[in-house]
Amino acid sequence: MRRWSTALIVVGVAALAVFAAADALRGRDEAKAPAPTATITRPEPPTLHELLRREEIIGFVVYSDHDCRLHSLLLPGMEDSVVREEGGSAVIYCRFAAAGGRILEEGEVMSPDRSSIARCRAGRITVRAAKGEVERRSVAGCPPAWRPDGRLTYPRGGAIFQDGRPLFTARELRRAARLHPNVARVGAGVPIFAHATDLAWLDEDRLVATLEIRVQSVEPQNLAVLFDGKAVVGVATNRGRGLGNWTVSAAGSYAASEDGTIVSRDGGSRDPPQNLPDGRAVAFSPDEQWLVYVTNASVYLIGTPRNSEPGRIIRLPVPAQDLVWEGVSRATRVAGLGTG
Repeated sequence: MRRWSTALIVVGVAALAVFAAADALRGRDEAKAPAPTATITRPEPPTLHELLRREEIIGFVVYSDHDCRLHSLLLPGMEDSVVREEGGSAVIYCRFAAAGGRILEEGEVMSPDRSSIARCRAGRITVRAAKGEVERRSVAGCPPAWRPDGRLTYPRGGAIFQDGRPLFTARELRRAARLHPNVARVGAGVPIFAHATDLAWLDEDRLVATLEIRVQSVEPQNLAVLFDGKAVVGVATNRGRGLGNWTVSAAGSYAASEDGTIVSRDGGSRDPPQNLPDGRAVAFSPDEQWLVYVTNASVYLIGTPRNSEPGRIIRLPVPAQDLVWEGVSRATRVAGLGTG
């Protein structure tokens, strides 16, 4: 009996020691255990309407859809409606421009004072009165570009003309063509041919011109040249697509090629984002912070150098193939957006 009692006492003492140790460890673990963490809830991404409002993307947009019907779109509310004639039928334009409260057909350009419209057809420019169809003059050359002072400029042959007189001679354009990196090392005795395929004025002194350059044994080259008077202050190239069909921002700070290349009035240039789908640049926002690029399925707003995030892209689910953007959010009378 004494042996069993001793054994029971030893077992009891051992059990107490184990329980005490377990309690001590439990207390130590509880002391070391971190306090319960609060659940982190990430905010929902902003809706498109909220994003446009936050970025102050506002204005009145007219665009043509994949069926060439014109739509009016108010930003940032994305209020979309089909533009209709007074009789109720939809207004149809695939590609168009707008000036002076009226829609212009593709290839038509209105003069700065809105009195005349220049149009290129079969290598000739016809100038007619904005009100009516009275033809005022016709000249050989294409495409037309109005200087802000009202003078008409256009390429013809290897030169650029202004109201019938050479503005840039063939020699001056060939000299500018040598600024292309693939042409710069061509020997002085090798003939170079350069002619302008597109023009756009940023202001009365700065003209951006697309030059198509041909040199023997060299593939045709494409170069955008920014002139300030007679001086070349900037050039841009694009190995993928040709530069042309220029769009100028409201204040003349930028010109954008159809491919999305932006040329600044100070001579700088910016390539388009590499991840853009096939499409074309067609307009700037009125505040010059966004370049509008359309694909016939979506509209992409690309941040310009004036934007706090140049190159940033915002996609709008708008099936546009052409677009103009006015700065004032307002209900526009449909008759004022008709054929004029």
